[in-house]
Amino acid sequence: MQKNEKILKAVMNGEYNDVLISYYGEDKMFDNKMRYEEALTVFGQIYDFKRNCRVYSMPYSVLLAGDGADIAIPTDKDFICVAADNGTNISRVRCRDHLGEDNIDLYAHGPYGMESEFTIGVIRGVQQAFLEKGYRRISGIDMYIDCDTLPSFGLDEPAHLATAVAYIINDMAFNGERTEKELAEVVQWALANHILVDSYATDVYSSIRGKVVTGDFTDAENPVITETEVDMKGNSLYVVTVGETDIDMPEEEVDPRLDAFMAKLGKEIETLTEAEFYTILGEMEEVDKEAALFLMDYFTQENFGVIYAENAVDGMGSPSVETTKEIEKESVGGAVKWHCKAKGVCWMVLCCVAEDAKDAFETAMKKLFGDECLEKLNVARKPAGRVID
Repeated sequence: MQKNEKILKAVMNGEYNDVLISYYGEDKMFDNKMRYEEALTVFGQIYDFKRNCRVYSMPYSVLLAGDGADIAIPTDKDFICVAADNGTNISRVRCRDHLGEDNIDLYAHGPYGMESEFTIGVIRGVQQAFLEKGYRRISGIDMYIDCDTLPSFGLDEPAHLATAVAYIINDMAFNGERTEKELAEVVQWALANHILVDSYATDVYSSIRGKVVTGDFTDAENPVITETEVDMKGNSLYVVTVGETDIDMPEEEVDPRLDAFMAKLGKEIETLTEAEFYTILGEMEEVDKEAALFLMDYFTQENFGVIYAENAVDGMGSPSVETTKEIEKESVGGAVKWHCKAKGVCWMVLCCVAEDAKDAFETAMKKLFGDECLEKLNVARKPAGRVID
């Protein structure tokens, strides 16, 4: 480990440029360098520039589940974290674009219902999963997180955060001794019990390895994880920053708005090609953005199905994990005051777009959500790990 201030100075002076290029490529190096500088600076301001720390990266994986084995694709969109042991039983967590600090006590077990939609619930769940499974060497960690997939913000992917935190705890407390299978079990237990969602082990393996993998869990105790080259069938992955939209509209409002929107399109969605849909979307004067987002996801899921069918292998996908803990209605005293909460709504959606629809898609998205709304994702260059130690 090195002192925070030494790492920050080296990053600012360009000493880690080659390392960052190896993670993100030359075209994305500068923007990511700014992320690391900010993360190290904020960590130092809050937790002391003299602290010894490590800097981690965890690729965000896109899961293509199906009737057979699961397929997961790691991307160059990642979680980064500056982390240091603090020698107590309290983990302290701050996040970019969030207000406040989460304080997670190893001995306040939960799960607490009010935490289930927030970052704190994921981290508490991961800590408790380690203890639940008898891995008892963990202590408190100070973390500053830069990530667009935090619960209640961005892509809202608690599995990405849970995988990253599990990896960091394994590295800092166990010197990496816990296996990929054990970490996948930690993540699934944490999300089932503290966030109340099903999750899949396959994308945990994919993120940790930084490789496209298939996961065959026919024998759940001895899963077959295979690294592979995935045929995207000409499709590309994008993240679209859509701003403050009512994506979580009540269910009873969805169908009437979709019906009205498709009446404006002039055709049923099933009769339109993807390129036709985005062309019409880009030409419409007034757009119901929420309805458009629902239909964009229709085409994304269709494309995921094509990719899955092309790459599917025999076997059984990752099984869900049953909830075993009773939810406590109230959180520990004062927790509501220190929750990390998003400063504002900055929703992001994941889109999978066919080659012949890309131009129309990009034109429509920029018209609806602004010139800077698009981020094209590539397959990850690196596995999870310490970027800087």
